[in-house]
Amino acid sequence: MIIHRILAKNVLKYSSLKLENLPENGLIGITGPNESGKSTIGETVCFALFGRSFSLGDDDLKKIILWGETHCSVELDFTASDRKRYHLERFLDDAGNHSAMLSTLEGITGDEPLARGVDAVADKLYELIGYEFDEFIESFYLAQREITTPHPHSYVVKTMAGVVTLEYCAAANQEDIVEAEGVIKETDREISDLNEQIDEIGIDPGYLHLLEDERAQLNRQIGDHNHQVETLDDASTAYQDALSVRKAALGGRRRAAFLRFIMLLLTLATAGLWGLLLRMPEHEFATKASDWLAGHVPQWQVEMLPIAAAVFAALFIFFWIRRGVFNRRAANLETVAQTLVAELDGLENPVEAIQESDTPEAADETEVETAGDTDDEPQSIVTVVADKAARESLSQRVAGFMADAPEVRDGVGNEQNLLRYVINKAQERVGELDETIRHEQARIDKADGLITIRDSLKNKAAEQAQQIATCELAGELIQGAIREVSNKFNVKLKSLVSKMLPLFTERRYEHLQIADDLTVRAFSSEKRDFMDLDEISSGTQRQIMLAVRLALSQELIKRTVDAEQFLFLDEPFAFFDQRRTRSSLTVLPTLSEELTQIWIIGQEFPDDVHFDLHIECDRDMNSI
Repeated sequence: MIIHRILAKNVLKYSSLKLENLPENGLIGITGPNESGKSTIGETVCFALFGRSFSLGDDDLKKIILWGETHCSVELDFTASDRKRYHLERFLDDAGNHSAMLSTLEGITGDEPLARGVDAVADKLYELIGYEFDEFIESFYLAQREITTPHPHSYVVKTMAGVVTLEYCAAANQEDIVEAEGVIKETDREISDLNEQIDEIGIDPGYLHLLEDERAQLNRQIGDHNHQVETLDDASTAYQDALSVRKAALGGRRRAAFLRFIMLLLTLATAGLWGLLLRMPEHEFATKASDWLAGHVPQWQVEMLPIAAAVFAALFIFFWIRRGVFNRRAANLETVAQTLVAELDGLENPVEAIQESDTPEAADETEVETAGDTDDEPQSIVTVVADKAARESLSQRVAGFMADAPEVRDGVGNEQNLLRYVINKAQERVGELDETIRHEQARIDKADGLITIRDSLKNKAAEQAQQIATCELAGELIQGAIREVSNKFNVKLKSLVSKMLPLFTERRYEHLQIADDLTVRAFSSEKRDFMDLDEISSGTQRQIMLAVRLALSQELIKRTVDAEQFLFLDEPFAFFDQRRTRSSLTVLPTLSEELTQIWIIGQEFPDDVHFDLHIECDRDMNSI
């Protein structure tokens, strides 16, 4: 980040501060006596960028407003790490109203700002410059204070070392472990509760199967009995219809047999008479027969007798055939009776529902037997005691076509009523079974639902356990990475300081020992040994610590900024003599290709030091 312009009103000492066309490369010197407003310029930059200052806390931020004024404002133009120019505005009044706006200087005039509001600007600015207030204070902005060894575990040093993200990961990883352990504990409790609920339901795996088997058997029984009722009705109706038809067939058969016999006699008589007349015409019987026929038959001739014999013979054959037809008709009706007999005989043990009576006294009685009325055990199939003797008697009479229609109707009706009784009882039991099965199925469904939830929770607990194992492994890897990154950071920092230190100390001190806790020892070329800082003069100590500070700044640039960066040093040479100051100022522009714009505050500098811009402050001036 490089600053190009600063405009401020009513900030700390200055009612107006206007610094334009600031050099992008080189030294910018700020000089003046104490309380002349030198540090105000740095505080103004700090306030513009982050809405706060190094010397004032958040509760005292209103003190940044010039005494006697009600508000202050600051504008800052800068180039960010993306090499684009931006314009930042910030406003604060004594009522605590604080606003900020960030826009680009390369866009079309009138474009919407990139961010508006304190928080939005802070977020966007972090994206552009790569650091926040704490990193800025510990790296690129050296306020007027003693330069000390940085704390090894500070957030800033960890950021510079590149372990902040790893530590965030480690913390998040540990939170995941704690959360997973809590989930497992809660899941185990839920599983225990579910097991108790499942045990309370007490499902018998075979009970529903027994109920369903009984219901299926009863439904088959109901279907068979309904079919028997229908077939009995059809067979009974067919038998009753056949009675009249059979009676007519038998009567026709008798008439046909009688007429056949008559035709046979007439045929024989006519043929005999014809033979007698032809062979013995003088016979007394032949003469009487001929006279009688002549007197009763018109135009009588002997030749008429063969014709009459043939007619009678034809009628004989006709009645013979007619009798056969009636015989077959009557025989066909026998199958109707046999069908009814078969249906009646089939009722002796219909699908284990109708049983024979062991004693005659049980005839015409019906009863329903059950194994129990509890919900825990299925009841037995409905059984009925029937009158076998009456059924056999009816069957025998039907077989001989001796049973008349009322007898058959009543007998079959009794059997049908018996079957309907069994059907009704079976249907009642099916209804009871349906309700029991629904209840049992609901209990099973409830238990299955609980088991499914329990299994899901077990899987969840297993997943959480696996996640804990993964997180523990990840934690070990992260800690290893943190150690590796920290070690590399120390090595890198030591290397950077070793390059800068000889330049600051005129090669009297060329090497440093930097421990893991960032404790610093310097190697003295004169004594050929490492020395603690307490053994070194205060000026040299500041030179060494300034080198450490610049090395940290350089490392932050490489890790986060990756662009040219300004550096603001507030009286870094307060205890330096003219020679050390001159040497340090000569060295500073050559230390880094990225630290190109260096602001340096001092009460005075050697006359031969060249600044690319020199800003002089005065106690009596409230504007620049």
